[in-house]
Amino acid sequence: MDEIPKDIVDFARLTASNFEQKIISVRDVFMSKVSGESAAGIGFCTKHKTKALTHKQAGKDRILVEFNVSDGENSIECIAHNAEEKYLFGGLDADELTTLIDNLDESQKMGSKIEIYGSFINHGAKRVFLVDTLCLDAGFMHSQMTPEQFAEFKRLCHENDTSPLALMMRDDTLWAELYAKDYLKKAILLFCLSPERKQDMIHIGIVSSHGEGKDHLVERVISPLVPCRLVGSGKMATIAGLFGAMSGDDLSCLEVGLLPKMNHQRVAISEFQTWDDSTFGELMNMMANGSVSIQKGNLDVTRETTENLLFLGNPPSHYNPEESESKKEMLAAFGKYTHQIVSRLSLIFTQLSLAGDEATGMIRNAILRAMDRDFENAGIKESLDMWRKFFREYLAYVSYTHPNLREYAARINSNYDVLESKSQFKDAFNIRNKRDNRKYQEFANLVRGFARLQGDAQIGISHVGEAYKIFAKSLTTLTDEFPIKAMEYGVDVKIINIHGRLLSAFGGSNAVGKEEMRKKVKFNDHQLGELERFKAVLPFSDGTYLVRDFNWDTMEDGE
Repeated sequence: MDEIPKDIVDFARLTASNFEQKIISVRDVFMSKVSGESAAGIGFCTKHKTKALTHKQAGKDRILVEFNVSDGENSIECIAHNAEEKYLFGGLDADELTTLIDNLDESQKMGSKIEIYGSFINHGAKRVFLVDTLCLDAGFMHSQMTPEQFAEFKRLCHENDTSPLALMMRDDTLWAELYAKDYLKKAILLFCLSPERKQDMIHIGIVSSHGEGKDHLVERVISPLVPCRLVGSGKMATIAGLFGAMSGDDLSCLEVGLLPKMNHQRVAISEFQTWDDSTFGELMNMMANGSVSIQKGNLDVTRETTENLLFLGNPPSHYNPEESESKKEMLAAFGKYTHQIVSRLSLIFTQLSLAGDEATGMIRNAILRAMDRDFENAGIKESLDMWRKFFREYLAYVSYTHPNLREYAARINSNYDVLESKSQFKDAFNIRNKRDNRKYQEFANLVRGFARLQGDAQIGISHVGEAYKIFAKSLTTLTDEFPIKAMEYGVDVKIINIHGRLLSAFGGSNAVGKEEMRKKVKFNDHQLGELERFKAVLPFSDGTYLVRDFNWDTMEDGE
C-alpha cells in the first residue's frame, strides 16, 4: 500500500490537534457531586416541577424549578430559581427561567437533549446541582471542522489524486484493527453518517456465522470513530430499555430509553436473533418514522429517534446452506416481522463469511497484531487516534450537507429501474407486480450518502454508480452469492444454479444427452436455451451437449 501523501497527513494532524473532546453525558456532573466544582453535562429531562418560594428573603413571587437530567446511565437532581441573592445565589431572571422551563418541557416531551452548566450545593436536606445555564443541545450535529478546513482538505485530496472516501477506507487510517472487504467498509462508513431527518436514516443488517468479528467491527472501527451504542440480549434489549419506561411509581417521570438517547447518532444491535417478536414490532415503526410514541400513566410523549441502526446476527440454528433452497432462510432470525424489517433496511448482507476464505491470512495477521499489542505502540496509536479524531469531525460536517438529488433524477431513476427489474429484487423483497417506493427512497439516500462521504456538493455519476454497486451486492448476498456482472446481463439466479449443478455432474465429461442431464438436474427447455445463449452449455448437431466451465463473475469462458 502506498503511503498517504505527507501534506495530507500534516494537515490532518494539525487540524485534529485543535478539535476538543465533546461532552456526551452527565458523568462529569455526577463525579463533581463531592467536590462541588463547576461542571457541564448533556442528557434528557425525565421530570420537572415548579414550586413557589415563600421565604421572606427569596423575594415576591419567586419560584424554584426542580428537575432530573439523565443520560440513561446517571441521573442528576437539579434546581434553578429566580430568588434574591440573599436567599440563594445563582438566581436567573424571569426571561431566563421561562426559557429554561420551555427547554425542560421540550426535552421531556420530545426527547431533545439539553446541556447543563453549574455546580452541586446543599439545599435543604439534599445535595442538588444548581444550574446557572441550560440550553438545548445539538451535540454531534455540529462539527468542529470549519468550512475553510473542509475546503483545504478537499483541495489536498484533489491535488494528490485521492478522495476522502479512499482515505477513510485505508487499513492505515480507520481499518487497521479489522480486515473487511471494500463493499463492507463502504456500508459501515455510510452507517457512520449522522442522520438529520428520518429520510437520512441508513439501516444495515449483517447476518453471518459465529466468530466473523461482527462485535469487533463495532468495538474497533465504529465506536472509536463516531458515537455508537452496542446493545445485546440484556435488559437494554427490552421495549422499556430501548424506548423508555416509567420510573417506579412516579407517573410524571419517564426514564430515557437507549434509542431516544442516541438521536441523530447510531445504535448497533448484536445477537438480534435472540429478541422477542414484540420488540421487533415496536422497532419497525421507529425505523420508518424516526420517532417513538409512549403513552404511560399521565404522559403522552413522542421522542425523536432519528438514527441509524446496525443489526448484527447469526443465522437460525436450523439453517443449513447445503439443504436450504433460499438464503432468505437466514433472515428467520427477525421472526414474524422479517418482511417488514427487511423492507426498512437500506442494505442487508447475508453471507456465512464476511471476509471470504481468501482473506484468512489477513484476518489472522490482524488478530496476532492485536494480541501482540501492536496497536498500543505509541506511533501506531497516535496515528490511529489522529485519523479517527479527524474523520469524526469530517463525517459530522458532511452529514449535514444537502446535495440536490433532483438535479440527477434521470440517472438515479434509470439505475433504480434496472435494479427493480431484476428477478433477484422481486425475490429478495417479496414484491409482486408493484413498485416499492420505500426501496426507491433508500436507494436515493445511498446516492446522497456517497456524495456526502466524498464531500461533494452535487450529485454525480460516480455516486449513483457506487449506490448501484453496493445495492446490487446486497441483493446478491440476500438471494445467493450472485455475480453482479451476471445481474447486469439479466441472468436469472436459477440459471446459474442449474449450471453449477450440471457442471458438478458433467464437468470435464464428454458430451451428454438432454435426458441424461435431466436425470441429474431439473431444468426446462427455456432454461437450457438461456445456458446456450451465454455459451455455458454448447449444443452439438447430434443432439448432445457440452457443459463448460463458464465464469459468471466475468461472463467469460472459464476454461
